[in-house]
Amino acid sequence: MSTRSKPSPPLAAHRPGFNLVELLMSMALATIMFMAITTLFVRQNELMQEQNELIVLNREARFGLDHLRTDLTSLGSNTTPNSTADPTVCTKPAAQLRALTVNTTDGYVAATALNPNVVPTSLTLFGSLDIKTRYRTAAIEGSVVTLYDDGNLPATQAAWDEVFATDRYVRISGADGQQMFFAILSGNQGSKTVTVSGTIPRVATGNNCGYTGLGINYNVDVQNFVRYRVVGDVRPGAPLDKTGKALQSLLVRERMQTDATTVRNQLVLVENAVDLQIYDIGFDIDRTQDKVKLSVLRLADDVFLPGGGGALGNQTATAMPEALRFLTVKLSVRTTWPRKQLVHRPREVVWQPLQTWLLPDENDGSHPVISVASRVAFPTLVSRNL
Repeated sequence: MSTRSKPSPPLAAHRPGFNLVELLMSMALATIMFMAITTLFVRQNELMQEQNELIVLNREARFGLDHLRTDLTSLGSNTTPNSTADPTVCTKPAAQLRALTVNTTDGYVAATALNPNVVPTSLTLFGSLDIKTRYRTAAIEGSVVTLYDDGNLPATQAAWDEVFATDRYVRISGADGQQMFFAILSGNQGSKTVTVSGTIPRVATGNNCGYTGLGINYNVDVQNFVRYRVVGDVRPGAPLDKTGKALQSLLVRERMQTDATTVRNQLVLVENAVDLQIYDIGFDIDRTQDKVKLSVLRLADDVFLPGGGGALGNQTATAMPEALRFLTVKLSVRTTWPRKQLVHRPREVVWQPLQTWLLPDENDGSHPVISVASRVAFPTLVSRNL
């Protein structure tokens, strides 16, 4: 009986599949593609985070700038732009009251050696900046003003003390257009009275300044000083350099005492604010003519001179805020974290745009800086035209 041999199976070399070299090459290509996709994803995520940070930064900067612009726009409303030059201020206060005073010496700059030519400007404002309500008098006698209770007076002693605080002034004005300013000493909610520093004059023979009769139905406005400036962040936990100086700076709104130099309290508006500038400052230099004659000064250094002189300085002889017609204010803010491989470009002159910010021990990048600016006009100062 014959036997037939079974056909042998095909050789392994002819079976479909990958050899070891092909498998290794495929794994290498897949790894490279995966790494490329991962790198792209990480970079896109970093870019999104950077863009989100810039969006938030822009929003915070605009919030601070809008706050300042609102206060600036109200300057001169129901107050005096310059108590020394204003003929309607019939009792001149001991300290000159100015709608706006600038200073280029009391701003804070972190890491000044790394960030040259940064000179933040402080702006001190005066007027009805916190209390907008106008009150009426029921009587005036000596240094005591009694207010008419029309339902708008503070209802508790605590609320009364907050409105008629000792860091504020009362402005008393009548139908004749004259106005008087007195620092507040105390107040009493029960008797609806405010006691001021000094005796309020009464109109008499040879003296046309003051109130008449019992002092009924005069306007009373509560006014105070407010200062905007860049300060170092000294709050607990804030970053410091090796010498103990603040590495972070803030834009703050400071409520000042009646001397306009002592701080009563401080409100933080913007974190990581690095510069506050004013420029293109317009004055009406000849207010005796119907036609406006403008003089535009370029920088804060042109209106605040060494020693405090200048048109917006703190010296009585030279200050002329009543002639101010417009200015541009600019706020610059840096990011919290540095951006890798971003080359730092120090500012070469004070008017140059601020692009980056650098802190000590940051060798692989710098902080992007964004700036927001706004032109502010002063319509009330124009209408007063002192």
